[in-house]
Amino acid sequence: MANIDRHFVTIGLAWLILGMVLGFYMGASGNNQLLDVHVAMVLPGFAVLTVYGVLYRLWPAMKQSPLAILQFWVAIIGVLALVVGAIQLELNGDIYVVAAGSALAILAAGLMAWLFWTLAAD
Repeated sequence: MANIDRHFVTIGLAWLILGMVLGFYMGASGNNQLLDVHVAMVLPGFAVLTVYGVLYRLWPAMKQSPLAILQFWVAIIGVLALVVGAIQLELNGDIYVVAAGSALAILAAGLMAWLFWTLAAD
């Protein structure tokens, strides 16, 4: 995937904007019920996805691996599941989606570590 770095950063920036809008709403309304959702948007959504994009940009050999596409989709779906799961957790206490999102996020990090360790040249 030739532009995987750009895709990661673009999606990360979208999560940043959504997280900031939610944070602004919570601050303006004084209702912090969705604080965990805000955190899921900004940390895994923006920070982690953007770091993945930067890693792919700095070590372009990682982009050539077929695992890069798998890592991309696992990371994207994992963040989405974390955010949706955080909403469910806050509103009705369900942990299943957030747990699945956490598992996917861990898998995505493991794939990124594998790609880095095996393909990132000095």
